[in-house]
Amino acid sequence: MKSRAMWVLLGLVVVAAMVSTGAFYVVREGEQVVITRLDKPVRTIGDAGINLKIPVIEKVNRFEKRLLNWDGSPNQIPTKDKKLIWVDTTARWRISDPLLYLTRVTTKATALSRLDGIIDSVVRDAVSENDLVELVRSEGWAGMVGAQIADAGYTQKEVEEVSRPLEVGREKITRAMLQSASRLTPEFGIELVDVRIKRINYVIACCRRFLKE
Repeated sequence: MKSRAMWVLLGLVVVAAMVSTGAFYVVREGEQVVITRLDKPVRTIGDAGINLKIPVIEKVNRFEKRLLNWDGSPNQIPTKDKKLIWVDTTARWRISDPLLYLTRVTTKATALSRLDGIIDSVVRDAVSENDLVELVRSEGWAGMVGAQIADAGYTQKEVEEVSRPLEVGREKITRAMLQSASRLTPEFGIELVDVRIKRINYVIACCRRFLKE
């Protein structure tokens, strides 16, 4: 009995020592972990639960598994038909490869900076390659757009241009934007899930003369 009690006590001492030195760590729901040993990645854990690591030598690097938001700064961009507009874009993304993300990006702030460059460039190209009507309208949209543009200072001719039948439309343009941007994010361990034009503001007529000059 005494021997058994000693083994139990010894086991409790070992467990207490492991807890006090940080040998245990918990991976929470919606989280993924990369363990580094002396700053070198050794394993990735994506399932929630309690795990062991070597105290002091190994470090737990935690990353989100859930969808994250990206909101760009509004940009002033000319359309293909020389209409100057403010474009506000949003996107959703996730960390698809935490090991690659750790080595290429490391922090969320750096990831957002990478997405700034990628998405802003794709949006600028999409806007400059399409007429205003294609950017502001989706299939099924009608006279409301023309009224908005008239209120913004556009001429009757320009209102009629925006009311013409669509060739592409906003939905197809945003899908193409997502496809283009998605080819550039995997190298950072990032999967781009969605890109959307959140808002388009029209530059008033008195300001558009600069575009023509």
